[in-house]
Amino acid sequence: MRGLIFTLAIFFTFAPNLWAACTGADCLPKKVRQSCLQSSPNGCIDWEKGIIYATGMGIPNPAHKSPQQKKYGAYQAALVVAKRNLLQMVEDVQISSSQTVKEGMLESDVIKTEIHGSLRQVMEEGKPRLSSDGTTWVTVKMYMRDIMNALSKNEGFALAEDASFKSTVDQAPKTKNKKLSPGGDVNSIYTGLILDARGSGVKPAMSPKVYGAQGEELYGSFMISRKYALEFGVAGYVKDLEKAKANERVRGNPLLLKAKVRGSATGADLQLNEGDAKLLKELNKSQTFLREARVIILL
Repeated sequence: MRGLIFTLAIFFTFAPNLWAACTGADCLPKKVRQSCLQSSPNGCIDWEKGIIYATGMGIPNPAHKSPQQKKYGAYQAALVVAKRNLLQMVEDVQISSSQTVKEGMLESDVIKTEIHGSLRQVMEEGKPRLSSDGTTWVTVKMYMRDIMNALSKNEGFALAEDASFKSTVDQAPKTKNKKLSPGGDVNSIYTGLILDARGSGVKPAMSPKVYGAQGEELYGSFMISRKYALEFGVAGYVKDLEKAKANERVRGNPLLLKAKVRGSATGADLQLNEGDAKLLKELNKSQTFLREARVIILL
């Protein structure tokens, strides 16, 4: 019994240090971890809101004499590591099924310069996390729109020219708690498109494409106005249908269609069946939700 009490006493004496310690993505704030759809060793990506998070750790320099110097030094070291980890995460982001941001940076000095410039101005998420020994963890974030802005300045990334058009989204009926079923009709007006790709293995990307059964491209960056591409991105990603329906991007009267991954089982592009492809082409002739990037992909 005395041995058990002694062991418990030691545990609770050192518990604050144990609870304060963490590694990699576990050091991200709980709220951030819950919002992310994709994780990596040192961060995660919230594909719904278009935010990339990374964390870094810094330890006090024993050469510093004052507590203030040690605290500030550990914070600065954590910030440097967090930004380095963020750059690695940004480089690994898929632009499309066949290209990452890193590959885009290698192809274009413009993209590289823009992204490095954005990284110098990244914001911190929440307050630094401190342990009793002075170890510090910092979380930083970068918005996908900053990457999209860099990509849009490269000739190899297609965006539609900004054109004035009257949005049809405001004409759509605003339905609440409507049970969605796959399919639609050409006489209805829609506020957006939800592509149900659950179970298909499709991977999130900044510029996914949607194809018809005959291989025709139905949706992609080529048809989105630059204004909407920079504000919303090409598509959002959500795991829950109810959450997708409530998303501001498509909320009101969204069209729900089933989709499957196209080509590689780990690709980012989707494909519709012949009937749904025909419907989407007809709707795009008179409605604007695709040009406004009002597309959500269910994972």
